[in-house]
Amino acid sequence: MAGQLEDRAAIVTGGASGIGRATCLLFAREGAAIVVADVQDGAGEETAARIRGEGGRAKFVHTDTSDEAQVVDLVREASAAFGRLDAMVTAAGVSYAPGLGDDAGDPFQRPAAWLIVNKATERWRRVLDVNLTGVMLCAREAARQMIAEGHGGTIVTVASTAAYVPNASIADYCVAKAGVVMLTKCLAAELGQHGIRANGVAPGPIETGMTRDLIERGVFQQQAARLPLGRIGGADEVAQAILFLSGPQSRFVTGKTLGVDGGTYTI
Repeated sequence: MAGQLEDRAAIVTGGASGIGRATCLLFAREGAAIVVADVQDGAGEETAARIRGEGGRAKFVHTDTSDEAQVVDLVREASAAFGRLDAMVTAAGVSYAPGLGDDAGDPFQRPAAWLIVNKATERWRRVLDVNLTGVMLCAREAARQMIAEGHGGTIVTVASTAAYVPNASIADYCVAKAGVVMLTKCLAAELGQHGIRANGVAPGPIETGMTRDLIERGVFQQQAARLPLGRIGGADEVAQAILFLSGPQSRFVTGKTLGVDGGTYTI
């Protein structure tokens, strides 16, 4: 039986780990050729190798999604490798911006250091550059390629429940993810005439490498305990929602952001 994405080609940013890797593996099993994009070369190559080891087609491209030139090259390489581009998934992101030469730690251990009144401008910019501008760049370049090819396509963004719930110590992350939700609506409004659908997912507490510290400190367990489903989600569960929004079963759905959150919005 043919998969839902048979003979299609997809780019998945953030494909080296977490939700991005789970999406790459699932899409490949559904028949898509995959371009894995990430700044983590070793882990990104590992994702592509796993796909090839299962008989799929995959290529890794080192990409910092906040760098316009690298995103342009990414889409060009994807089209050259597989002859077309049908789907873009923007799973690359940062929870906060480490490595900027200060001792702020992380926002959950030292929240006061991360309040807006104390936040370094370069830290704010890095989170917005990756989590919002990077999403725009990937969506824009993918849309340009899809329009040129003339067959339509899908764009799926990865937002967060943080888009809807303010958190003073991670305001930059909340603002970026809220921007992704609105960007997704704007993309849908603009690109529908070209047969391109744009949707998003908003994960709640999900177990990934990026959230490992939160799980080890019990932050996600406390959050999950209040949810109707009462547990932390898995990256594969988010990937299944992304597959739905990228596949034929959602062909009359655009401009929506689907919560994959264990029932967050019911409480």
